[in-house]
Amino acid sequence: MKHLQLLSPDKVRELSATFGTPLYIYDLRSLQAQARALLKFPNAFGLTVRYAMKAAPNAAILSIFDAEDLHFDAGSGYEVERALRAKIAPEKISLSTQEMPTNAAAFIQQGVAFNACSLYQLDSLGKQCPGADVGLRFNPGLGSGATAKTNVGGPASSFGIWHADVDAAKALLPKDGLRAVRLHTHIGSGSDPAVWERVARLSLDLVRHFPEVTTLNLGGGFKVARMPTETAADLKVIG
Repeated sequence: MKHLQLLSPDKVRELSATFGTPLYIYDLRSLQAQARALLKFPNAFGLTVRYAMKAAPNAAILSIFDAEDLHFDAGSGYEVERALRAKIAPEKISLSTQEMPTNAAAFIQQGVAFNACSLYQLDSLGKQCPGADVGLRFNPGLGSGATAKTNVGGPASSFGIWHADVDAAKALLPKDGLRAVRLHTHIGSGSDPAVWERVARLSLDLVRHFPEVTTLNLGGGFKVARMPTETAADLKVIG
């Protein structure tokens, strides 16, 4: 417990004796400060900050970020349900999932933004919810992550519609009157900035195929220090 930042060793023992273990303790002021810092990011065309629920879908944390006016990224239909139960407005939730929820149409009708991550999902969505606005997640053919496990782009990844299938995706849209209004690519966490820049250009090329797209979401994370003991060497990005 020598690296404790928020609580003293005695307080940790007191809380564990009172509530049992495992016990997770969050700092309200730190969460609020992070949210407010992100919302102050300079931007030219507007900014929507989304909290990835997979980090911690605790209802109390969701409520804190909701009060700070953050939006939310859900990785499954179950996460959408958790957010809705936490009183998060549907229009503040974006869903990108490998497994197509059986109630995806109901989510969309409530106002949840849905990104189709495969041609199957796109075709299935058209049958369930014809005429809907939809987002498309593409695998741009390149990926970058701090490790192989956090690289979610390129030929070894199943995340997103393969970029060469762009014409197949375009052909599915009019079949059931779907409109592609968002496009999303994500290459991994701990990304190489040079690879991320190249993927940004590839993603803009994909946007040109869909004239109704108004939002391009360039997914990919750069590391930040989480502990005071971390140095620049600890944060080196691996390409």
